Amino acid sequence: MREKIAIIGSGISGISAAYLLSSKYDVYLFEKNNRLGGHTRTIYVEESTKTIPVDTGFIVFNENNYPDLTNFFKLLDVKCKNSDMSFAVSNQDPQIEYSGKNIFSLFANFRNVFSFNFFKMLFEIRKLYLLCNSLNVSDLEQTKTLNDFLKTNNFSTYLINYHILPMISSIWSSNISDVKNFPLITFINFFKNHALFNLKKRPQWKYVEGGSNEYIKKIINKNVFEYETNFKIKKIIRENSKIKIEDEKNNILEFHKVIFATHANQVLDILEKPTEEEVKIFSQFKYSTNSAILHSDHSLMPKSKIAWSSWNFLNKSSSSKFTLTYWMNFLQKLPTKQNYFVTVNPYKKPKNIINETTFNHPIYTTDTILAQKNVMEIQGKNNTFFCGAYLGYGFHEDGIQSSSYICKLLNCDLPWKREKNFYNRLQINFK
Repeated sequence: MREKIAIIGSGISGISAAYLLSSKYDVYLFEKNNRLGGHTRTIYVEESTKTIPVDTGFIVFNENNYPDLTNFFKLLDVKCKNSDMSFAVSNQDPQIEYSGKNIFSLFANFRNVFSFNFFKMLFEIRKLYLLCNSLNVSDLEQTKTLNDFLKTNNFSTYLINYHILPMISSIWSSNISDVKNFPLITFINFFKNHALFNLKKRPQWKYVEGGSNEYIKKIINKNVFEYETNFKIKKIIRENSKIKIEDEKNNILEFHKVIFATHANQVLDILEKPTEEEVKIFSQFKYSTNSAILHSDHSLMPKSKIAWSSWNFLNKSSSSKFTLTYWMNFLQKLPTKQNYFVTVNPYKKPKNIINETTFNHPIYTTDTILAQKNVMEIQGKNNTFFCGAYLGYGFHEDGIQSSSYICKLLNCDLPWKREKNFYNRLQINFK
């Protein structure tokens, strides 16, 4: 008789765990929202003669740095195409605007040609990247922040404020005040792995043809596990080696094991009688809430169209939150002349709003690294497991690596070949 496993949460971590474990277990996936997918969210915009699929959450990946996700997509026969990953900064005060696409976009604001600070920043970028590439990650202090490192090495405030912090803020959807305390080891690891310290030979990024929701559809169509949406959990009870899930109507479902594939800060809300260890660990994780608006208002892009890039960081002095606009036509090669943008935390309300939502993103600090390690140490205790992108860098590959690791712990073979202990995104100590 096959054991029953409950999985809470249907983002990439939960839904991949459900699919992969279904070969050995009876899997039941529970989602509190009205759809599966978590941050995988495609909006279908109706134009006069066609429907345009626009992603508003998960957008891109690359095969070099997303091996498990790449294999998962191949398994599902998900079609992908090449994307563009350019980055622009548009700052109001002082007026600074540039993009790394080419030499013309670099000087999109003609004032840059006469700016000593701007040219100094360009030289410092090269200096920083060379320095970071030369560092041995194992020698770095885990308590050291990015800000400490930049100041210790005498990098200018101009470089920090108008290049490094905007880039970190954009990648991790975090406010500038939060990324100043970003863990140095996480920054170095991520940028090295993704070849972001290289001025050339960066990986080719890809998007899912037809929108990222295509892979969710393919999983659902396989019909290999049970799932419920709009399922509100009152509490999860662990007793006598059994897992009991009580819903808001006081119905109780019983399982052999439970996998939390929620955000880390949601675990303690529904887990009855957590251990002292669990309380200590999951209290360490912090999240920010960010709005994401799909629209067609170009005023939330850089002023100079030459600077328009895939990712556009906008800094307005009057705004306390970062603003980032994704140019979806460029990222997804949309088959339309109409420009579509997704703006995270817009400093002003866009015109021509098509859709609005909010996402929660983990805030990374030096405490996060220790908490990530500690989660991996308690996997399987009380028949309870945890997976989620928060256990790595916060992206799709981190989520699916965490679910792949759960498969390993539950002696469930993956349907693709991978190195035995290759979990480079997770904080695992193989003894």
